[in-house]
Amino acid sequence: MFLTLKRKITDGFLVVADVAGLVLSASGASVVAILGKLMLAVVLGAIALGFFLRIVDRRRQVAFAQARTPAWCYVASVALAVVEVALLVEATNLPIRFHQSGFEPWHWALVVLALVVAYVVHMQVFRYFTRRQNVAAQP
Repeated sequence: MFLTLKRKITDGFLVVADVAGLVLSASGASVVAILGKLMLAVVLGAIALGFFLRIVDRRRQVAFAQARTPAWCYVASVALAVVEVALLVEATNLPIRFHQSGFEPWHWALVVLALVVAYVVHMQVFRYFTRRQNVAAQP
């Protein structure tokens, strides 16, 4: 009797493990789809932020006509763009080296596009804050 009970418990555990494995394997595609949509939302949000900052900058451009952007803003913007894109490439495991499997030349177009977008967004943010400080410092 004890052996029969032990076998039933073992069989029940194996059935539960099989069902859990089936559920996890079926939910993998859903998780990937949700994460893909989340990443797409982040990228589109960054692009929308860039457009928004561009519109805001155009509206305030008249007020900040005499203000100049300091040289450190350009250097910091380039450095931040390079670091962010490098982290993004490594995090997504995008093959950009010739010897990597799955390498395509158009991957470099994505990297250059990401660098340009990141640089423009950083410059807009830096210009906004430096010009705001310059206008506040004027008598």
